[in-house]
Amino acid sequence: MNTNLPDLNLISRPNWIEINLDALNENIQFVRSVIPKTTKLFLPVKADSYGHGSLACSYAAEACGIDYLGVAHLTEGILLRQYGIKTPILVLGPCIPADFPYLAEFRLTATISDKTIAEAFDKYLEGNGLSAKAHLGIDTGMNRYGIRFDDFDVIKSILSLKHLHVEGMFTHLATADMPGNPNTKRQIDRYTNLINVLEGAGLRPEICHCSSSAGTLLHPESHFDMVRPGLVLYGYNPMGSGPCQWPLKPLMKIKATVRHIHEVKPGEGVSYGQYWMAQQTTKVATIAIGYGDGYLRGEYNTGYVLIRGQICPILGRVCMDATMIDVSHIPDIQIGEPVDVVNGEANPVVSMESLAELHHTIPYEITVRVARRLYRRYIWKNRMMRWDDLKQELNIPEFKEYPYRTEDDLTILKGTSDI
Repeated sequence: MNTNLPDLNLISRPNWIEINLDALNENIQFVRSVIPKTTKLFLPVKADSYGHGSLACSYAAEACGIDYLGVAHLTEGILLRQYGIKTPILVLGPCIPADFPYLAEFRLTATISDKTIAEAFDKYLEGNGLSAKAHLGIDTGMNRYGIRFDDFDVIKSILSLKHLHVEGMFTHLATADMPGNPNTKRQIDRYTNLINVLEGAGLRPEICHCSSSAGTLLHPESHFDMVRPGLVLYGYNPMGSGPCQWPLKPLMKIKATVRHIHEVKPGEGVSYGQYWMAQQTTKVATIAIGYGDGYLRGEYNTGYVLIRGQICPILGRVCMDATMIDVSHIPDIQIGEPVDVVNGEANPVVSMESLAELHHTIPYEITVRVARRLYRRYIWKNRMMRWDDLKQELNIPEFKEYPYRTEDDLTILKGTSDI
């Protein structure tokens, strides 16, 4: 009998991400400091909290006093409810009739962007003796979805519905991160005028909101009753690149390890396509990170990582599971050493913003692409912990399929099942 069984808690990790939930708290407190005390704060947790983990971020945000959470799709909101989240949740994507039962069942706030849908939802609620909240989506120039800002009769008719409680109204700024762009002022002016019209008619919703991250920091006239800073609360520069003028702390660090070290002779190439050729004998390390982990492949011979705080250039193409780097300047480098792949706190050259700029994209796209196979480690109250420990610390309950139903309701449901 083998008595020397391995402890799975001690298993080595080729790569991982660290999510600093204390940084989320700091960013929340910073945003609170720049908005009016009566203005609510909304955290978007769609797309798995921009890749940071929606359950962990939602519970940490609840502990920090967040007022509202936002998801893109109905199923994202249902899952949060099934794991015990109590904070109001707005489903930002427009609803359709098939969503009505689930919006009511899981106490999710719907987005209404169509008069016919609004009337159908109101009728559904009346016929079933139910209630539900909604926010009205307004198109002031983004031209993605929403009711046109000057379609006053339609907007007033929806706000006058008897059974659907239209608690809020929002629009989205298309150019808030482009200082001086006249479209931002135009959108804010259109939205402000609509609010004034509705106020005059006694129909102004309780929660009017407009500001994205850049809107929150650059356009205080867009704060209204609630702000929706996503990227800022996750700690990244809403301007996309360049020095950040705000005291934001990034939540995510991406780490890897050195798995192989070898020398490449002059005239030899590295990686697919041989886009990098050695001009002199070069010490090359292969690290365990690649596009299969969500690390961007697009540009070759582009980008850097840090080892012991020293900058190491990427050589050639990023592979699915590996990336090669020049470590000639670290003579005693060892297999197994940790690598900072993304860590803006350690050096701006490996920040999320710098990586995005190198690949002609935005930080959002990088964070949401982080693969699930990367192990997660969390920092909460200055302690590094595994998911199981964090779950216990934040009192995250077990999954419950129908969190708002009584035992009698569930008995009836089982009795009517065809399964």
